[in-house]
Amino acid sequence: MKKANLFFPAADFISRFFTMNNPMQLDHIALHVTDLKRSIRFYQEILHMQVNGPVHLGTLSKGGRFIGKVAGGQGFLQGIIGSISSRALRDQYTDLAFLSPSGKAYEILLVQERYPETNATRSVDGNTIFGFSCLLSSAVDPEILAWDLNQAGADFTWGDPGLDGTIFSQDCPNHSLYVRDPDGRMIELIPNGVDDPSVPFIGGLNTITLHVTCPDKSKQFYSDKLGMKTESENTGSIPGKRFVRLQNNEGKSCIILFGQTKPDGEPIEAGGYGLDHFAVSGCKFTGDITNDPTDIRMEPEKLTEHTGSAYIRDYDGYWIECMKQ
Repeated sequence: MKKANLFFPAADFISRFFTMNNPMQLDHIALHVTDLKRSIRFYQEILHMQVNGPVHLGTLSKGGRFIGKVAGGQGFLQGIIGSISSRALRDQYTDLAFLSPSGKAYEILLVQERYPETNATRSVDGNTIFGFSCLLSSAVDPEILAWDLNQAGADFTWGDPGLDGTIFSQDCPNHSLYVRDPDGRMIELIPNGVDDPSVPFIGGLNTITLHVTCPDKSKQFYSDKLGMKTESENTGSIPGKRFVRLQNNEGKSCIILFGQTKPDGEPIEAGGYGLDHFAVSGCKFTGDITNDPTDIRMEPEKLTEHTGSAYIRDYDGYWIECMKQ
């Protein structure tokens, strides 16, 4: 069965062609989580993000509100699962949380889904998003940060920076800190990434690292569709692993492609349940615009459905929201 996604229409839309207007940058990412409450605690208590949620998606979507009014609750849904739309049904079994580093707009969306038949929470699995990086405020003291994170119970990761630039070692000139979220995703915290002392902790997202099956084909896709250029890549220096760093037209890194191969040289296939979608801004596009996606902002009064973004799939099937702004 084809996997449903919260932020795209049921049918694929015609091909769209993208050209750069303002510099393209990562706007937000939507992550599937196994335990929403556990993930909220992590991002709120350890990474000091502002949280709006949990929010039940059934109260936000038009289809969800209709089913909630007619069915009167999830118990009744068990008897009519086969007679309502998959979108409306999925909304009734989905909970969200919106995370904002600065409190201005959400940059991370947490998505917890449950199986309609059993109400059991769906677990994150497979190879989708390896991790992402965040820019720390210049007000954060890197020497104190590691101790504070340790006291808060952060799960640190150490290793060789030659791997992909996202692992810490004493020889690495960029002494970032690397922690894992409750579902095992790597988060890089980059000191002095935002030169604004008024920002208390994290100033915003920086890059996203995606598992890909074929780095060359993925690199070609992002070049053709989003106009991205290759900033750097390792070619054979790390057996079984290949990283391609992509940048926008102003030279800023946005996306890192991570390909892996088995000992026999066969690629490890990307995919699974872990990344709902990610969004980039600064795209100018033509063609059909979907009228189905839920584009939700941090403020409760703006938790409404509206149009304005286009959605495309990359080579590995990841959904990308291309925003006008």
